[in-house]
Amino acid sequence: MSKPHRDSRTILVIAVLILAIGGAASLARAGAEAALMNQVNAALRSNGQLNGAKAYTAAEGVVVLYGMVFDEKDRVLAEQVANGVPGVNSVVDNLRTKTGKWHEEEERIQLQIQSNGFNDVQVRVVGPYVYLSGQVVGEGEKQRAASVVASVAPNKQINNMIWAQPPPMF
Repeated sequence: MSKPHRDSRTILVIAVLILAIGGAASLARAGAEAALMNQVNAALRSNGQLNGAKAYTAAEGVVVLYGMVFDEKDRVLAEQVANGVPGVNSVVDNLRTKTGKWHEEEERIQLQIQSNGFNDVQVRVVGPYVYLSGQVVGEGEKQRAASVVASVAPNKQINNMIWAQPPPMF
């Protein structure tokens, strides 16, 4: 065999070895990341408060939390649980909270209430319930406020605790 042919063959064998070693390292890294993800998800599932939280690995030692938990305390707890798993170096929190969702809905309803002239009415959303408080003049305005809420949040049960001040006599 000629020397140039042997050299190109040697280079080819070296290239194949480098690719094989690099591929094996990539597979090992992917396996380690999947194992870390499984460990974090198992830790999250072991706490009943965190049943809506899930995780995936974004890079070596980096865990991303997603899903929905009840409130900010549960969000902080999920981060602590994930950080407590050996091998986790960083946690990215993409969790949403149910109370945050309620707050968004509350703001949307409050805007509608105010745009309909009810500046002394407050809105609170808790799960499937909307609580109205404050004061208006007359029972008719109290009912109209509830109608405004029903039009923007038709699937919510309205608890109308608005105080209807009697209209002026003169």
